[in-house]
Amino acid sequence: MKAYSRPLAMVFLLVGAVAAAAACGTDQEPEGETAETIPFMVCDSSETWRRPSEDAQSERVWYGPRYYGGANWDLSQLQATFYEDFVHWHGGASESLDLSLQHGLWSTKDRSAGDRSCDGGPAVFRGEVISVYLLLHEAKEVRLSDDTYWITVEETPSGFQQIQFTNLLFPEDTTEEYPTIDYTVVIVDMLGRELARAESGGPFQETGQEEVETTTPTPEAVETAEP
Repeated sequence: MKAYSRPLAMVFLLVGAVAAAAACGTDQEPEGETAETIPFMVCDSSETWRRPSEDAQSERVWYGPRYYGGANWDLSQLQATFYEDFVHWHGGASESLDLSLQHGLWSTKDRSAGDRSCDGGPAVFRGEVISVYLLLHEAKEVRLSDDTYWITVEETPSGFQQIQFTNLLFPEDTTEEYPTIDYTVVIVDMLGRELARAESGGPFQETGQEEVETTTPTPEAVETAEP
């Protein structure tokens, strides 16, 4: 009996742990119930835009009059920025020019002005409105859970969108002209996989096709999870 006492004890412990985990799981509320859907506007878009070739980008931008082949900008950073799919816009005119040049949007031929009620800059610059460019992706839904905005997107073979939505975390009673607001924006695909995230309007850090637990599961993800 002594030879079997330790293995049997380990089996009982494992069974108990599995049962406890299952019991906890049944009491947990389904993810996404507390997330709030946020309406968004498409302010600028194209259905046919594609990234120009590196040769065209090099001639027009990297070695063009604004950047002088890296004389005034880090050329390696310009080249990395060219392939970013997700970009925050903060409302500046000069920023708009750099965004268009650095990401290859200058080659757009069928640009659409989009929703006329989009903010032109001041509210975006102050943080009352969040504006994001989605390159080769289309926005499907924006949701807010705690201090995190989840933007669900679908990859597209061509095109881009600039979307805007009200920052519900902006303090209504603030006396500051440009208050500090802590929030996160996470881009996820149609299966809930994280593509990129940014903190408080900063640059997006793209994370690839990493599987993550989000508070905004898509209908497709829910269906595949059901027994």
